[in-house]
Amino acid sequence: MRIDASATDNFQEPVAELGKSALSSAFNRSMLLDSLGLACYIAWSFVFWNGSLLFGDLRPSMPVDNAQIIQGVLTALTALLLVFSACKSVPFRRRKVILATFAIVSSAAVVVAALAGFGKAPAEFMLLGFALSGIGSALRLGCEERLSVQGVRRTAICAGAAYLFGFVLFIGVSLLPAAIALAVAVALPFVTYALLLAAVRSEQVCEVRSSRGLKASLAGVPWKLVVAIALAYFSYGATRATGVAGGLVAAETIHSAMAGIPALASVVAIALAYYFYRKNALLAFYLAFPLMALAALLPAGIDPFAGNTTFCVALVGAELVKYLVWFLLIDSIIKDGISALLCLALMRFAQWGGSCLGQVAADALPSTETVTIAILLSLVVALLVIMGSPMSDKLSVASVSLDALDLDERVGLAAGRYKLSPREQEVLAIWATGHTGAYIEKTLFISKNTVKTHLNHIYAKTGTANREQLLELLDAIDG
Repeated sequence: MRIDASATDNFQEPVAELGKSALSSAFNRSMLLDSLGLACYIAWSFVFWNGSLLFGDLRPSMPVDNAQIIQGVLTALTALLLVFSACKSVPFRRRKVILATFAIVSSAAVVVAALAGFGKAPAEFMLLGFALSGIGSALRLGCEERLSVQGVRRTAICAGAAYLFGFVLFIGVSLLPAAIALAVAVALPFVTYALLLAAVRSEQVCEVRSSRGLKASLAGVPWKLVVAIALAYFSYGATRATGVAGGLVAAETIHSAMAGIPALASVVAIALAYYFYRKNALLAFYLAFPLMALAALLPAGIDPFAGNTTFCVALVGAELVKYLVWFLLIDSIIKDGISALLCLALMRFAQWGGSCLGQVAADALPSTETVTIAILLSLVVALLVIMGSPMSDKLSVASVSLDALDLDERVGLAAGRYKLSPREQEVLAIWATGHTGAYIEKTLFISKNTVKTHLNHIYAKTGTANREQLLELLDAIDG
């Protein structure tokens, strides 16, 4: 399955006539603002999770495991609330207030967790700090929503750069004296907010906002992807249950640098997700799920970082699934007119809901072996969801007179002759083999309406009315 992002990358049109150099300058400045804004929030998350600023000498009484679960629940619930409000047409000034509120809550989370970490407040305050961080982290959706309406390529570049910038910024914060580092950490969400507003002002992007109601919008969401990401993060959550806290203890004074491993894992996952998005999306799942299974099967005793190595292996797999799903959702956002915030909030709900359930299951199950079995089962089910049941999808393949060996060549010639778009060529290549529209929908991760639209365009451009006429046309094409 080859998925070409060129159609989404050309979505944005310049508002006014600009010279080439001026347009390039504006585009680069906007990309820098987008990357730095997301980087500041990523740095905030690294400070919250890994900084000695917050945890100090991690006290045995610190309820980190429970805090992680509370954070996951609040993150998922906040995302679910955003799902219900995503289809409403909200003036930008009101949305600025909502984003500013999330920035305030994120900053408060840093202060509360720092007080608990250094023993200036009861250990239970750590639970409150993690809960506030779960709510406030919805600010990140503001940056991701803006990227989503600008195409997959730009999203991949800015997200990858943001992780690199964010890690460098985090290291800088960690080297500061505690009081100054706390002040900088408190300011990071507000810097994200300011850079997001600056990016909006510097480049007016045509935001895709659905005119449909919530029920109609949800019907257009590719739910297989949402379910797959929930199951993948169930596995990740069960794996990280012994990885994050143990890794912090094992790393001791060097655990600030340990944030570089998740940062690198995320950058690698973004690069892989973009590559597979362009080439063959299904192969990404074939790589991600075995990686997560491997993390579950590796004995904890061979990990010198008390579970952190297996945690990072699982993270690469989970992040690969997350970013591939994000890139595929952008197709629905731009082409099907589904609200970007709706898709991103659903993805976030599935991600954190699955992760939270995985961690709860890891704590509740009686042995490591049963946790491993639960992880492997979740990955098998996720793969079946993506692939579909082999018995439930009997394909009625039409008889074709084309030689399978030169079909791709004939489709390519037809695409050039009749000026088909890359996605239309992709649909034609599958349709010409006799597969059903449902198969195209499943294979390319696009909606039924999008399949119909592409086929109508193909018929109009080629002057045909049905599949048989298309086959005759392809059969008559020669080099």
